[in-house]
Amino acid sequence: MPLVSTSKLLTAVLAAGWLAEALAGKNSDVEAGIAAYNSGDHEAALTAYAAAEAELGERPEIFYDRGLALVAKGDKDEARKAFERGTESTHPDVHASSEYELGNLDLDAEAFDPAIEHYIKCLKAKPDHANAKWNLELALLKKKQKEEEEKKKQEEEKKDEENKDEENKDEQKQDEEKKDEQKQDEEKKDEQKQDEQKQDEQKQDEQKQDEQKKDEQKQDEQKQDEQKQDEQKQEKGEQPQPQPQPQPQLDKADLDKALEQLDAEDNFQLDRPARQIRVEKDW
Repeated sequence: MPLVSTSKLLTAVLAAGWLAEALAGKNSDVEAGIAAYNSGDHEAALTAYAAAEAELGERPEIFYDRGLALVAKGDKDEARKAFERGTESTHPDVHASSEYELGNLDLDAEAFDPAIEHYIKCLKAKPDHANAKWNLELALLKKKQKEEEEKKKQEEEKKDEENKDEENKDEQKQDEEKKDEQKQDEEKKDEQKQDEQKQDEQKQDEQKQDEQKKDEQKQDEQKQDEQKQDEQKQEKGEQPQPQPQPQPQLDKADLDKALEQLDAEDNFQLDRPARQIRVEKDW
């Protein structure tokens, strides 16, 4: 719904009523400014108000009229400054109208709390200001709608966060399940590897046992051949040749140690020849 403004209503009666009274007399520049504003020539209105200010001084009433021309021109920032000066007027109509226009600027900017405050100040100065009552209700309604929208938005954002948390939990759960599956796969692979190693070891043991059996069989065959040869020699009257027994191999360090022990046990070491002398023949 468009904002309701009293600008045209007030400017239409300025020359005939309260502005002349507020200014303690009619002023040609003020009247020229009002006429230019009503005709839509806002620059001319501003020029006329500047001339009135030069003659009458910085009057809140002139600032209020200047604010109307600035709003129509689209310069809201300067208009706000002018209306704020207009609220300094002791004339109830000028003061109330300045608060009303400030409320409209705030309402248009969706600054509902300050707009409500300006409309209330307007109605305190002029309780029968119908447009201020209307716009106050509008500001309260829009504020409530905005609060509900913000609340709904917060609830949606909260719900989105909860959904994201649930999604994150699901993702974490899936990651954990995936890790568990990977761990199980690795354990299975390790078990398979261990089984393969055991099988290899068993196979190697079996091969080793087979080789040992073959060696034993070979030794048995050799013994049987030797026995057979001995039997054949005995039948021919020949004595079997004893098989040379393998001599144990002595480690040099062990041999030296054994000789040192013998020397230690021998009480007549000096009567014995040195160990380095080797006897070639037993006389």
